[in-house]
Amino acid sequence: MPKLAAEERVLALDVRRSTFGFAVFEGPDRLLDWGVHSFRGGANAVKVPPRKKLANLLDEYIPATLLVRGCPANAADARRALSIAAKRGAAKRGIRVRTVSREEINRTFADDRNKAMIAAALSIRFPELARMLPPKRKIWKSEDYRMKIFDAAATAIAHFTGKTKPRSA
Repeated sequence: MPKLAAEERVLALDVRRSTFGFAVFEGPDRLLDWGVHSFRGGANAVKVPPRKKLANLLDEYIPATLLVRGCPANAADARRALSIAAKRGAAKRGIRVRTVSREEINRTFADDRNKAMIAAALSIRFPELARMLPPKRKIWKSEDYRMKIFDAAATAIAHFTGKTKPRSA
C-alpha cells in the first residue's frame, strides 16, 4: 500500500555556520528523531566532517523529502556551502529537496510572535521535545544550541501544513 503524502518521511535541516539541527518526521504528527550535530574547528575540532554527518542522516532515515531552511543572502559561506552539499547529497540519492523560508514558517505559526514561542508550541505538540526546550533567552546571551532542533521541526511542520511553495534545489 503506497504511503499517503501526509505520511511521507522528511528530514528537516536548520543549517548554521558551525552546527546543524535536524528533525525527522513521518507525517505531520510523528516525530522520529531529532538532534544537533556540530562541526566546529580549532582545538576542539570534530573529527567527522559535516558532509559525512549529513550523508549518514540521509542514508539512515532514507527520507522522501529533504527540507532545508533558506539561507539569507548574507549567510556565512560555510552555512551556504553546507546547505548546497545537503541538497546535492539528497539529489544524488533521488531525494526531493524543498527550501522553506523563514516567512513560510512565520505564516504557519502566525499566532506565535517569535522563535521562543514557536519552540514552546512545538514542545506542547510533541511532548518528547519538552525536555529539549531551552530556558528563556536573556538578551545578552547567544542562542541555545537546542533551538536548532525546534527550527528544524518548525520547517517540517510548515512543509506539512502546505504553506510552503515548491522550489527547485
